[in-house]
Amino acid sequence: MLTRRDVLTRMATLLAGAVIRPRNLGALGLKPFEHPDPRPGITGEHVLPVEKLGRQNSVRESFDAARTYPEIFDGLFCACDCKGSMGHRSLLACYESEQPIGCMGCREEAELVGKLAKEGKSLAEIRAAVDKEYG
Repeated sequence: MLTRRDVLTRMATLLAGAVIRPRNLGALGLKPFEHPDPRPGITGEHVLPVEKLGRQNSVRESFDAARTYPEIFDGLFCACDCKGSMGHRSLLACYESEQPIGCMGCREEAELVGKLAKEGKSLAEIRAAVDKEYG
């Protein structure tokens, strides 16, 4: 059972994730989480379908990237700190929920990850780019 304090902490974290851009988290003295190991055989089957998304192109494109590169998304931390507030193990977990619809942090990271993956960058190279941009 969640205490009142737990609920308020989670709400504050969600609000901060929606308002503060991920690259500003370093200025607050927050460190990025360690990247999780991608799970073998992971797919994008649980990424929300386009029918559940709004009309905003940036939202649809970020979810498309998660569906296209699930093994990469599963090997990255999410810079909006939803691991602590929502229990997401990776960036892919965000896209298995509605979180990125209202979270610019998730979408910006997905945009970078999708661009680099499309260019053929490895998971290690993408992790380094994410750490540089958001760490």
